Amino acid sequence: MFNFKEIIVAGCSFTYNNEMTWAGKLADRTNVVNVGSCAAGNDYIARSVINEADKHTNPFIICQWSGIHRKSYYIDSSHPLHSEFKKAEWPDWAGDYTDINSDAVKKSDFWIKTGGNNINHSGSSELIHKHFVEPYAKHFYSDEQALVESLENILKVQYYCKSKGLKNIMFWWKPEIENYELGRFSGPLASQITNEHTLWLPSIGEWCVKNTDLTQEQLDKGYHPTKAQHDQYAEKVIIPNVS
Repeated sequence: MFNFKEIIVAGCSFTYNNEMTWAGKLADRTNVVNVGSCAAGNDYIARSVINEADKHTNPFIICQWSGIHRKSYYIDSSHPLHSEFKKAEWPDWAGDYTDINSDAVKKSDFWIKTGGNNINHSGSSELIHKHFVEPYAKHFYSDEQALVESLENILKVQYYCKSKGLKNIMFWWKPEIENYELGRFSGPLASQITNEHTLWLPSIGEWCVKNTDLTQEQLDKGYHPTKAQHDQYAEKVIIPNVS
């Protein structure tokens, strides 16, 4: 057993669902509140963990961060695609981080999540890719802006944890910021997140490639670690550092 009454875990599909990911091994030992969400980007992950942490007293926080290209968008009845999104049945790309067990599109407003392995990947749905990802990639996206936004979301969670005195662990889904050239704005932010009171662990994808039979080619194609690989990561990397 851990010394913490509750552990809040957040992330994308690399964390979502205790039965499929590393979070299950923690849940075998203590109460785990899993707010991981498929297709989530780092903006959605940050909102999710802060919203949930406010409901608890002194939880331990574990954040798995996702791709810098991912974004989430608020959709209500005034949005021109609202009715199209409402036709879906419990889709992975829709969410309400304030009520994680609900079917988000049954509500009047919700968030959509772009997902995808990279900015050019079709991601969570064709509708989202056509109307949100492609215009964003063509007219607005840059690596530097995506890095800045992701790093600011990480800092937001770190500052929250610092203000509440919460212990926290963080890691990436796969090696992420190493794949980009840090710029004038992202560079200082990247240094800052490593200087905050956070224990950074190896990314789950990178660790599984080095220590299990998951290949780099599979990871690059968007494959997830298997449940057995997730369990190994939990037992050998995460659990020894939850104290």
